[in-house]
Amino acid sequence: FPTFPKKMAPWRLTWLPSLIWLAMANEELPPWETLETEHGPMKIREFGPAEGPLMVLIHGMKDEEFIRNEWNPVALKLAAASFHVIVPDFHSAPLALRPGRLSGEVLRELFPTLCSRNHMIPSRYKSVVRPKAVVMGKSWGARMAAEVAALDDIVAVGLVAPSLGDQDQVHALLSKIQGRVIVGLVEDDEVLDFTSTREKIKAASDGRELLWINAKKGGHRVVGEFVQP
Repeated sequence: FPTFPKKMAPWRLTWLPSLIWLAMANEELPPWETLETEHGPMKIREFGPAEGPLMVLIHGMKDEEFIRNEWNPVALKLAAASFHVIVPDFHSAPLALRPGRLSGEVLRELFPTLCSRNHMIPSRYKSVVRPKAVVMGKSWGARMAAEVAALDDIVAVGLVAPSLGDQDQVHALLSKIQGRVIVGLVEDDEVLDFTSTREKIKAASDGRELLWINAKKGGHRVVGEFVQP
């Protein structure tokens, strides 16, 4: 079955200067499209070729425009490297799919609908094979990414400024993740304390190998230093 090319492995993301990030944020974006789900319609943006390796990027909790768009620079960079990137707008979705109401179980049930947009798997095999994917999320979205990463289709999960709950909850989430785990923290995050969050995740990992990506500045945001994978 198709796999992610090693030279494009999304867990090899490192950090770029913020000026490059801001310039990318001003690039032309694809329009929002409507995805029909069993719960009702939801808006999504798609970047890159539909035949490319699939990545799903999940925004944070607040119903604000900059939150909906916080993954756009990452998505543009990944699309330029031939990834197929889907950015859902859960705030546009029916109540059961909105932040604060969406459960891990419901998101796992929804994920095949998102995957159906990807054409890396030839259509004749789609009834029996789903594409492998990487999921990344920020804050609330990081928790949702961890929840969906319990599926064996997820080869890696990126947790950026993750709001994962207490240590027992973090342990429960990490223990179910099938693929690789990348944790992105920002040292001046005003919402999550950098040191205590890092220590809590390390203690809950039971020695599991984690890839840490730390940024000096940027606050509780998807900061602007990811490079092309």
